[in-house]
This record gives sequence, structure tokens and C-alpha cells, in this order.
Amino acid sequence: MPAEPTPKDRFTSLDTLALTRELRALDRARVDKAFDLPGGGWSLTFRVPGEGRRELALVPGRYAALLATGVDHAEGLSPLAKELRRLLSGAAIQEVSEPAGERYLELRLARSDDPEPTVLALEMFGKGNLIVSRGRRIAAVAEVRRWAHRQVRVGAEYLRPPVRSDPWAVGRAELEQELARSRSDLASTVAARLAFGGPVAEELIARTGLDGAQPASLNAAAIAERLHDAIGRLLQELGERPTGFVYLRAGSALDATPYASQRWVAVAGVEEVRRPTFSEAAYEYFAALTIVPPPPAEAQAIERRRELERLREQQSAAVRNLAGSMEAAQADANAILAHYEEAEAALRAAETAASESSHVEVVLGGRSVSLAQGRSPRESARELFEESKRFRAKLLGAQAALQETEARFQSEAGPAPGEGSSTRPAVVAAHKAFWFERFRWFVSSEGAIVVGGRDAASNDLLVRRNLKDGDLYVHADLHGAASVIVKRPAEGAPPITELSLREAGQWAVVYSKAWRAGLASASAFWVEHDQVSKAAPSGEFVARGAWVIHGTKHVLRDLPLEIGLGTIDYRGTTLWTAAPPSAVRALGSLRVLLAPGEEREREAVETSLSRELGLSRPRLQSLLPAGGLAVRRP
Repeated sequence: MPAEPTPKDRFTSLDTLALTRELRALDRARVDKAFDLPGGGWSLTFRVPGEGRRELALVPGRYAALLATGVDHAEGLSPLAKELRRLLSGAAIQEVSEPAGERYLELRLARSDDPEPTVLALEMFGKGNLIVSRGRRIAAVAEVRRWAHRQVRVGAEYLRPPVRSDPWAVGRAELEQELARSRSDLASTVAARLAFGGPVAEELIARTGLDGAQPASLNAAAIAERLHDAIGRLLQELGERPTGFVYLRAGSALDATPYASQRWVAVAGVEEVRRPTFSEAAYEYFAALTIVPPPPAEAQAIERRRELERLREQQSAAVRNLAGSMEAAQADANAILAHYEEAEAALRAAETAASESSHVEVVLGGRSVSLAQGRSPRESARELFEESKRFRAKLLGAQAALQETEARFQSEAGPAPGEGSSTRPAVVAAHKAFWFERFRWFVSSEGAIVVGGRDAASNDLLVRRNLKDGDLYVHADLHGAASVIVKRPAEGAPPITELSLREAGQWAVVYSKAWRAGLASASAFWVEHDQVSKAAPSGEFVARGAWVIHGTKHVLRDLPLEIGLGTIDYRGTTLWTAAPPSAVRALGSLRVLLAPGEEREREAVETSLSRELGLSRPRLQSLLPAGGLAVRRP
């Protein structure tokens, strides 16, 4: 097991089971309204007779939580939120399906004015999705998806995702077989091959007292027995109304579980705090969690690995099924030949009784065997041997396909997360996320918060929601650059001066086309908040992410294209930042200086910086501008 437990960026299968049990405890709950959540996802409010209101937060690909207190809602309603209101308002929860080891939440609801049942489903694996079906057809969906075996789009038949075997229902013998077959260490085998996932695998191994680095096949029988006992105890501890546990270090949440976690016991400085419900603990942790998405190339690598894992799992199941069918056919044929006289007697008895069935079921040597009427037992045995040969031929093909997938997995998918790979999204769970971390940001030398959009959508969102009275708007003097806001200082704080404005201008040009163009300097401008609007001159169109500036612009000239990477202390929390060097030096520790460089060398520079700074490449990439990088020492 790693020295520090694996951070959790989404629900585990056990978390999903805990939430399912919380939802089942609701009595006659009816959907009232639907809302968008500010950071993505949706929420449903319920009226519960005798208990008041409850709110169910639904964040695809990550988590869900049932709360007694309301959560913040986004301004306005998205098209999907309106559809959720139309389809679900007034519907009562009838059933919450058993997740069966999947990170899939499925609620069956009914409305008095609609004879067709309604299903609400939340996928918390992969990219995630939210699906509503009426009858057997999908009526609303967050993301349209298509596979060879399944389509997720409005009008398509509603089907649950392909299911794996439930790891929580696995027997001791099955555990032993999987461990004995594994060529990997115990932690990887429990996480991937047994499908428990990293955090739960670490928890189970911690409860057994075993070493996760030891080979899984070493003494498989003894390990299987201890694992089976740990699984049973963990399920029993979950109970029907799970309690929540939050794990804190220096006041910041590190994890949330529906059980008292053993994997955090040995970590110095970690405090365990109980919450009345698991949902309260989950919302406290996940709502404050900052997920830094990987860049497109690494996101594709993650998806490729997942696809190959799914294919390998399906092929492994096919191999096991075919091997079992082949062995069963052989055993039946051998039983007929070994108990030939009993087989003949059973056929004579069936003939005397004038049975209309074409086959006779008989127990031979402890096996239930089917004998064809009108044929000798030897002919039935011969047919079973032929059937066994057909299964064997299919088995050889399936084994070859599995070996090919294993080879592709090793060559294409790269190392698993936690094994030196940078493909897992960086999870920054060491503090409750500040509001500005949803955007690009830095803190100026004078302590002013400066935020900028990452794309057209976030530019629109940033200005519409965050440009307030007293704020200043900054923009690089280049088409397509990000909108940047310098927030008004708090009451009693020093006013914004030319220093902060030049830092904001420098930051704006760094995250513009000027960096990729390799310019040494560029210009920006700033205006008051009331000079920014969407009101274009008559006949002109303002594109998404763009804003119209009215009145005089205050130009900031000769701004150097240089950015500093380092850490600052903000309200007692250490944060990594990319900002003008003067701002980083004033508030923290400047580690490296960056200027535009050769784009073809970016990957090598990133890799070197990642090792030097101790940051994962996805986390590092989230801080950097697009284009080549030249590193200078401060």
C-alpha cells in the first residue's frame, strides 16, 4: 500500500450502495423541483411527508448526496433542468435499485397522471451521465453516447450499462481462483481484477493486515479467506442507515466514507470526524474537491485504458464460461459411460411411461444428465463429447483474443494510475476549494484576486456572474484573449494600484495568442466594470465569450511575456499558482520562471518540470499557457 492513501475523485461502489440505502429510507418522497448546480450537475428537491424537504445532488461521473439542507443553485435553468422538472415533478420514489457493485444509481418513480413508470439513472463512472426514461424509452439525457451494443439518446431503448460480476457478492472460492490466476501484486489485483477500485482495495487490504505489494498468487487460499472476512465485516458495518466519516488534516477534508476507514489510521495528522449521514460527509468532501482535468492527449489515454479494461473483463468472463461449459459437457459424457446400465434403465422406464419429452433427466454419479430418447446412452455421450469439442474450439479462440487484448493493454494503455502514470486526473483535496479556483486565477502583489476565463463558455460565465461594482476588467489587446477581472479589495484592504493592474495585464497577455506566437511583450487594457456589456451596435453580433467595451480604454504597454510558477500562502492554505513573478515573490515562493519556447520541446520540458516540482503533469498543464516553454531560474 502506498505511504499516503489514494485520493478519491468519485464515488466507489460501496459509496453508491450507502447512498442507495439512504434513499430507500425515504418514505413517500415526491419530486418537487429540479435545479442546475453551479459547478456542474443537477439537484432534485423532494417533499417527504412528516420530514419536510430533502435535496438530492446529482453530479455525473463523480457523486450524489441526499441532504436535509438546501444547496446553492445556478442562476436560471438549463434545458435539461427544465426537462427534469417537466418529467419528474410530482413523481414519487417507488424503488431504488440494488447497484450490484456498480457506480450506478437508479431510481424508479411514478406519477399519478402518468401510467408509464419513470426511471432516473446517474452514471458515476467514466465521464458520467444522467438519464431519464419513460416506459422503455429514454426521454432526456445529459450526454448522447453510442456503442455497438447500446445507445444513450432521446428515443432509444433504455438499457442499463453492461454489468460485471458483483465484487461484494463474490465467494471465497472465486476469490482464491482470481488471486491464484493473477500475475500482479495484491493491491492491483483487488483493485482491478476483482473490480473493487483503488480506495476500497486499500481499505480491504488495511483491514486484513496484508502487504499490498506482495504477489496476489502467493498463498492465495489464506489471502482469500482473510479478504472474504474483511468484505463481510465492511458490508455489515455499512448497515441500513450508514453513518458518515470525514477525514481531516489541518481542517481540510481528505476523504469521506460510510464506514470507519482503516486506511487512514497510520497517516500522521489525520483526524476522523463523524457526520449523521454518509451523504453529509460525501457532500462536505466532494463539493470542496478540486478536480484538475487532464489535457486531451492524456484524457484519451485514460479512456483507451478503460476501454481495454472493459474488453479484457468481458473476454475473461467468456473464457471462464466456455471453460465451464466444456468441462460440464465432458463430465456429463463421462458420467453416462461410467453409469451406463443406470442410463439404459432410465431410458427404458421413460419409454414404458410413454413420456412425450424428447429427453430424460437422470442423476448419474451425482450429476444431473440429459439423455436423448430413442437413442442409446452411448450416442448421447458421443454428442456430449462433440459438444465439448465445439466449446473447446471456441475457448481456444477466446483465449487467443484475450491474449491479444492483454498484449495491447501492456503496449497501449501504459501503467495504471498510481504506478508512475500521470494519466489520473490530479485531485487537490488538501483544502476546501476557494470560489476562484473554478477559473484561472492568481493573487496580485497587493492581495487582489485576479480571475480569468479558460474558454468562451467560462469567459461568459465569469463576466456575467463575477464582474461586480468596483471590479476592473482587463483584456489583452489581441482577438480571442481571455476576459480577466481584478476583484475589488475587501473593506479596509489597500486599493488597487497600477502595480496590480500591470500584473493583471501581464497575466492576460501570457494566456493569449501572444505566447504561442513567441512574442517578447504585448499590450493590454483595463476599463471600469460598467464599461463592459453585451450591447453591440445595431446590426452587429457579439460572439459567445466576447464582450463589448464602451468608452475609454486605459492601455498597459510593453507587458513582458513571462510567468512564474510557485506556491503562495492564501488564508492559511498553500496553493500552487502561475502568476507574474512579482506577485509570486510577494506572497510565497517562486520556483521557476517560464517564457515562450519551442513548442516541439514542450513534452520534455513538462516532464522535467513535473519531476522537479513534484506536480503531476495534468496538474502542471492546468497552470501553463498553451505553446512552447523556455525555463529560466529565478
